[in-house]
Amino acid sequence: MNIPFPLTPTTGTIKDEKIIGRDKDIVNILKSLRAQSITVEEIRRMGKTLLLRKLEYKCNNDLIPEFSKDNFRAVYFSLQGKKNLGEVIELLIKRLTEFKKWYQIDFSKTYDLVRKITGAVKATVVSVDVSINLPELKTSWKEIFFKLLEDISNTLEENDQKLILILDELPIMLWDWYKAERYDEAIELLDILRERRQELEQKGLRFIYCGSIGIKVILQTLREELDYTGEPTNDMTEYNLNPFSVDESKFLMECYILSGFQIDQHEKINLLEKIDTLCNGLPFYIANLFIIIQNEFDNNITKESIEESYNLILNDPKYQKAFNQLKERLETYYPKKAQLMIRILSVIANTTNEIEESEIISQIEDEDNTAKEILYALVEDHYLGRRFEEGKRIYSFKYQIFKEWWRINIA
Repeated sequence: MNIPFPLTPTTGTIKDEKIIGRDKDIVNILKSLRAQSITVEEIRRMGKTLLLRKLEYKCNNDLIPEFSKDNFRAVYFSLQGKKNLGEVIELLIKRLTEFKKWYQIDFSKTYDLVRKITGAVKATVVSVDVSINLPELKTSWKEIFFKLLEDISNTLEENDQKLILILDELPIMLWDWYKAERYDEAIELLDILRERRQELEQKGLRFIYCGSIGIKVILQTLREELDYTGEPTNDMTEYNLNPFSVDESKFLMECYILSGFQIDQHEKINLLEKIDTLCNGLPFYIANLFIIIQNEFDNNITKESIEESYNLILNDPKYQKAFNQLKERLETYYPKKAQLMIRILSVIANTTNEIEESEIISQIEDEDNTAKEILYALVEDHYLGRRFEEGKRIYSFKYQIFKEWWRINIA
C-alpha cells in the first residue's frame, strides 16, 4: 500500500482517487470479467459503491498494469430512481457520450432508428431534439435499447476494447417497478439483458449488476407472483464482498489518525486491532466509530473511548440508521416470511456461539415447515454464515457486530 495520508472519517462520499482498499477485489473481479459478466450483492453499507467507483477510476486511468492488454474501460451508472426503460436508455447514452476516457461511441444506428420511429429530421438524445422517454415511444423502447447495445458492442469490436457497464442498484430499480405494478417493464428489461448479453459479451461488452438486495430476491418474487420463468443471470458469476483485510483496516485507520486524532504510540497496535475486531473489518463501521470518537471523545483514541463508542453504535438510536435496515429489508422484500425470519435471527442472536439447525427449529413455531428454506435464504442474503459438520448444518450471524445489535435491539 502507499504511504498513509490524512483522511477525515466519513460515511459519505470520498473522492475516487482517495478510496482505500479493495485492490485485490478489483483484480479478482477483472479476472472474472475477462470471461463473463458478474453480479455483486451485499446489504447496504458494505462498500459496494466505493469498490465499483474505484474499479471505474483505476480502469479508466490505466492503473492496473496486470490488465493493460485487456483494454478495460468502465462506466458507472446509478439506476435507483429511474422510473422506466426510457429513462435508463437516456442515462446510458448521456453518460457514454460524456465519457472522455475513451474514444467516442458511434450511436448513429440508434439515432437513425429514433428518427425513423419519430419522424424527426434530427435525433440526438443528449440535446432537446428528441427525448427517448416519451409515452409514444414506449412500445419502441425495447427495439431502441437493443440498437443502443448493438452500437456500443460494435464500437468495442472494431477497437478491440472491453467496456464494463456497472449497473448499480439495478435490483432496487426493478423492485420499484414491481411495486408500482409495472411488471411487464421489469420482466422486459430482464429479458432484454438475458437475450442479448451473451452476443454482446463476445464483442467485448461486460456487465456488473450490483445491488443492496440480491437480483435473486427480485427473480424469486416474480416467479412466485407472476410465474416468471426466465433465468437472466444463470451464466453470471456472483462476487461476494468480504470485510477489509487486517492490512486494509490498519491503513484506513492510519489515514484517519492523520486527520487530527490522538493515540498513545505504545498502545497503537493493540488499539487499532481492537477497533478492527469490534467492527469486524467493515470499513463503514470503522468510519462510524472514528466519527463517534471525534464527536464524543475529543479525538482521543483510548481503550475506554473505543469501548464506549462501540456501545453507542449498538445502543444510541442516532448511530443506528445503518443497522435498522437489517429488520426493515426483511419486512420490505420478504413480507410473507419476515416474521419467521425475525424469530429465527432472534434465536441465533441469543446463543453464545453457533447453533445447529435442529436446535433453531425446535425454538420456533414453523407451522408451514419452511424454516430450512428461510435459513438458506438468510445465508444467501448475507445475514448468516453456515458450515457443515458431521452431517449437521450449523449457523451463526455472518458478522458479530450485527449479532450484538440484533440481540440488544430486536431479540
